[in-house]
Amino acid sequence: MTLAEHYLSDVRERMRGVKALGDGALAQLAEADWHTVLSAGGNSAAVIVQHLAGNMHSRWGALQHGFTAQAEGESAARNRDAEFEEGHRSPAELRQLWEDGWEVFFDALGSFVPDDLLRELTIRGETHTVLQAIQRQVAHYSGHVYQLIFLVKALRGADWQTLSIPRGGSAAFNAEKMGR
Repeated sequence: MTLAEHYLSDVRERMRGVKALGDGALAQLAEADWHTVLSAGGNSAAVIVQHLAGNMHSRWGALQHGFTAQAEGESAARNRDAEFEEGHRSPAELRQLWEDGWEVFFDALGSFVPDDLLRELTIRGETHTVLQAIQRQVAHYSGHVYQLIFLVKALRGADWQTLSIPRGGSAAFNAEKMGR
């Protein structure tokens, strides 16, 4: 396996893990809390989902079926500012936005071949290699998913169900993983 093949395989797997963390947080969100913010100027889960979905469609929509020369990762149809407006979308609509955005992203990731990684595209007119564009979005999407986790954890309080190794559970986890 080449380094480029390994990278593409790894980034696909890791980003599926990031999405799974977001799925786990959203599954714990009460219907009434989708539009709740923790402080003035903060983002609700609804806003985070709207923004991620809008970004994924804009960045990756033109690349869902493979690399396209001179692709621009900021769609002219995107209204980024509207993504940060608190709307009245239902949890079902927001979950669909979430799923649709991730599908576009994963379709693009799945279509890339190793030779695509050094090809160029633009985001807001700034030239990136496909590799740089992927890395830019890995950081961006992970950051927002962890914001979502923090928000839902704060809203759930003592009812939060951990998405990783529970406190006090490291030794048992390690023993199970290492066959002890």
